[in-house]
Amino acid sequence: MAMWIEVRVRYGKMQENGTIKNVCEPYLVDALSCTEAEARVTTELTPYIGGDFNVSNVGKTKISEIFWDATGDRWYKVKVNFITLDEKTASEKRSASYILVQASSFRQAYDNFEEGMRNTMADYEIESISETKIMDVYPVELTFQQETDKTLNSPKVKHHVKKFVDACAEGGVESVTMTAFDGNAVQTATINISNKPKPHDNG
Repeated sequence: MAMWIEVRVRYGKMQENGTIKNVCEPYLVDALSCTEAEARVTTELTPYIGGDFNVSNVGKTKISEIFWDATGDRWYKVKVNFITLDEKTASEKRSASYILVQASSFRQAYDNFEEGMRNTMADYEIESISETKIMDVYPVELTFQQETDKTLNSPKVKHHVKKFVDACAEGGVESVTMTAFDGNAVQTATINISNKPKPHDNG
């Protein structure tokens, strides 16, 4: 589950009239720790701001999910109450959750939120929608190995692997084709598997 950490950066920002104004801008990072979040923001901003900035504050947020929209240039925070029924008292219970929505306007933020919640089965009500000052959001960056491990460990892949292994055991596989890509060319090789029964060792 993502842990969204807010990193505030203070620096002198060039204004349209050519003057320098000291600003403090918040950025959001999916990271395992505040130290990792600070390092990620430093890496992202150094090419654009240079070395003349400092991190003024780093802290965890209550944001549980983000609804993305590449056409949006602002970030809106939606406070939503999920409604459940207490079976013992037959009363409604509300638990608050915060979702960040990318959009270009308040109306679009509402529409994007509703679209993001379209497949949820839970009852909910929107308590508030407010525009934030967040400048950018940096999701986690998985390495190639992490992405590969995540793919190989997925239930869908494991299911197909089991089917393949079972088919091999039952003699239902005649050949296996392997493809490799070294960055320049694709190489393909096919191994034929004999389905002839092995002779019994009568010892």
